[in-house]
Amino acid sequence: MMGLYEKITGCSYSVIRPLLEMWSRMEGNEGMWRGRIGHVADHVLSAAPYDIWLQAVSVGEVAVAEALIHALDKKMSGLKIIVSSSTPAGFGRAVSSLGSRCCVIPYPLDFPQVVRSITGRLRPRVYACLETELWPNFISSARRVGTRTVLLNGRISAASFPRYSKLCSIVRPMLAGFSQVCAISEVHARRLKALGANPDRIVITGNAKFEGLLEMSDPVKVSTIRDQLDLKDSDKVFVAGSIRSGEEKAMVSVCMDLLSYDPETVVFLVPRHMERMRSIGNVLRKNGVAFQFWSEFDCSGKRTANVMIVDVIGMLFHLYGLAEAAFVGGSLVPKGGQNLLEPAAWSCPVLYGPHTEHFEEARMALEQYGGGRTVRDSSELAEMVSRLFQQRPARNDMGARARSALESLAHGAATRQAETLLRELKS
Repeated sequence: MMGLYEKITGCSYSVIRPLLEMWSRMEGNEGMWRGRIGHVADHVLSAAPYDIWLQAVSVGEVAVAEALIHALDKKMSGLKIIVSSSTPAGFGRAVSSLGSRCCVIPYPLDFPQVVRSITGRLRPRVYACLETELWPNFISSARRVGTRTVLLNGRISAASFPRYSKLCSIVRPMLAGFSQVCAISEVHARRLKALGANPDRIVITGNAKFEGLLEMSDPVKVSTIRDQLDLKDSDKVFVAGSIRSGEEKAMVSVCMDLLSYDPETVVFLVPRHMERMRSIGNVLRKNGVAFQFWSEFDCSGKRTANVMIVDVIGMLFHLYGLAEAAFVGGSLVPKGGQNLLEPAAWSCPVLYGPHTEHFEEARMALEQYGGGRTVRDSSELAEMVSRLFQQRPARNDMGARARSALESLAHGAATRQAETLLRELKS
């Protein structure tokens, strides 16, 4: 099946290459398509060969890469590291947070002609894919040029496990060929083993993303943002982060309920994907709720409304530091949830819907420690937030418990995975 996949994708590339090249020219040199079809900037080529290549699909995986690179630099500074990402949001986050430390490139499309060219020219000593990002042609090409391959922060959700099982003839040889597999928990280790990973090469390290959150917390930056927004310590602030399609009306309903309880409440609505910001704005406008886009605030330096739609990348984590209560989206609709522990890094109570399949361990830890709570709908969410606003001691206690839940899961995961990478480099 691996050979058949390579032949099919190779023939497909021969047919659609002119179209891909046309898209690349239309997008220009600053876009991602040029890099995705194999064009590599001269400054990237001149730095080859690289010690480590980290592939981070989107924003969540880039957060893992940030934690790993921070841990690597503590252990061995000066490593030549290249980071790739598959999505515009992930690429933008990587350029912003890691561009001064690493080379950042778009991840190449998995056509054999493209990936052979790139792996042959960049020649990484170790290639690490984050959170089970498996592309057969790339992994095969990397191994052919002598690159050692590892899987870091390995996870297979309950929902995706059956899909991977159906593709076992392709997945099994990829997993079996990894020299090390770092699983985030015993549950994920068992699933990876069942799909073909060598049990002797599987280690359980915890989730590097969580250790990174502890490192990222910057109270000084949050204080600066608070001053810029002209927020007082007594202001009630609610942050709804990573809002997904289908959650817009619910979040606007929560806004209206909170403002009816207290018109001075400040609400930040942060969509997971920037294209959703107009949709949120339209719903607010239809309901007569005054709002301001964050980009408008950036231009004027003046907050003109108590409801803000955050239409820029990279603000969410530090906005959680302003909040008395936070909701993590992608969970009122069946999207699997987003990172439930980002608010916990700031000792903020965490609220979420019933759909958190992608963050099973985080939800269980939050509920075990008493730092998180599931809400079924917008009215329950608004009621819970209002209650937390009114009961400061209970709010502070729930926030402290959320932080304890994060600390229980972080326990040096990024450090252990960085040590795995260094061992692979030495070997």
